Amino acid sequence: MADAAFPTAEPPESEEDGHVVHLVGPVSDSVFGSIGAITAFQAEQGIGQTVILVDDPAHRHLLPRFHPSVRLVLTPSDTGPLQRVAQSLGALLSAVRAQQTAAVHLHGIIPSLLGFCAFWFKGMPRDVSFSSARSGSMTPSKRLGASGRLALVGRLPPGQQPNEAPAAAAVDAAFFSVERREARRPLLVAGSAERNPNAVALFAQLAVLLSEDTLDVSCNWHGRVSPDSQARLTAANVAVYDVPDTSTRASRLASGWVYVAFGGARGFAIDLAEAMAAGMPCVVWNTTAHRELVEHGKTALCCQSPQQLLACVAELIDSPDERHRLGQAAREEARRRFGAALQTDAQPPTGDMNAA
Repeated sequence: MADAAFPTAEPPESEEDGHVVHLVGPVSDSVFGSIGAITAFQAEQGIGQTVILVDDPAHRHLLPRFHPSVRLVLTPSDTGPLQRVAQSLGALLSAVRAQQTAAVHLHGIIPSLLGFCAFWFKGMPRDVSFSSARSGSMTPSKRLGASGRLALVGRLPPGQQPNEAPAAAAVDAAFFSVERREARRPLLVAGSAERNPNAVALFAQLAVLLSEDTLDVSCNWHGRVSPDSQARLTAANVAVYDVPDTSTRASRLASGWVYVAFGGARGFAIDLAEAMAAGMPCVVWNTTAHRELVEHGKTALCCQSPQQLLACVAELIDSPDERHRLGQAAREEARRRFGAALQTDAQPPTGDMNAA
């Protein structure tokens, strides 16, 4: 995905003029990394917000992690696809008409289509500014009038670059507080919040290369995998852990020697951010999402070939001092970037969690 620059616009003249409505969909861990970051940042700027999302039972643990000032509107997930579309559209229209709304952020393809439907066919007010939002980057899709004068991703502090927008709500506090206790023998960890067969294949290859008895290296994969990926990892002698409990995941992560991030998943690199917060020394594939979180040699080691990746992993396995240095630097960077989660994570959201 190409990098998207932040559009510029004048801030609203008053708080009342600046209410923002976000239309999302099902919120997975990866999606929350983006929407949680954007809403937390805007909330810190005093912007009122409503988030409309699908009430997915598997991801309800994410709801309390929204900033306390954000009003959540939940649409049921146990209906047919057409009914879900109609309910989301109705919730969007109700939210926009309930207060003076300056902007609507559409997170994903279906929400974007619903947003344009609301404008063209359902009488959405013409003074509302629309934008599409993906992976934490906002690109304008249509401006609808002079009074929608809101910076679509909040008002950036002077000098702050677009890819430095805080992701305060992206990482659970459990990862910051977990104590690092390395396993007795070298342990590599990788994973993904969503199924990522390409990353699985690369990690399995790495595990095979390190499988000699003399090296005594273990490999763990954290997250969901397909049956094919499970078979591939098992054949490479990689242990697979799909643990939904955050504290347990943080504890298992903290025992690793090196975290390997291959990339390829959509959206915010939540798995890498969690590893950084847990104080893990990280070796990352050179991708745009990873470059937004780490700096080579300072908070992680970046590579762009299998040979470089293997060399970086070997370097960290052989050097406990370098593991400690990188892990500490990564945790400090994560605390700087995502530290607000420590204050907001345990607080339930205010406002009504209404079913549309």
